[in-house]
Amino acid sequence: SRAFAEEIPVQPEAVVIVDMIGDANLNIHLEKNSDVAIRTEIWSVAERLGYSAQFINNEKFSMLDDHTPFLEAGIPAVDLIDFDYPYWHTTEDTPDKVSAESLKAVGDTLLTWIMEKPKP
Repeated sequence: SRAFAEEIPVQPEAVVIVDMIGDANLNIHLEKNSDVAIRTEIWSVAERLGYSAQFINNEKFSMLDDHTPFLEAGIPAVDLIDFDYPYWHTTEDTPDKVSAESLKAVGDTLLTWIMEKPKP
């Protein structure tokens, strides 16, 4: 992401990093380094769609992740990550752990957020 952020041809309105969001026990907390305005918009959409159980409205983690280079470049960015995933970096991190419901919650939320954004 660092190389991309340095050479990005067109400045986007925002960047959303979607990371580790497929497990059945989805708990995406507010990431402390993410852009507060974008974070607030996304969590508001999730709440309206009934996904408050998956999008937890409290800060839990402070991440230096793929969103960081964009923030450093002045581009609003958020990191949607469920860092409470016991199988991460183990041999048990297999496709059977992926939850269609979790993917739907994130997909519905982000699609709605994008569609409702005012067009420049």
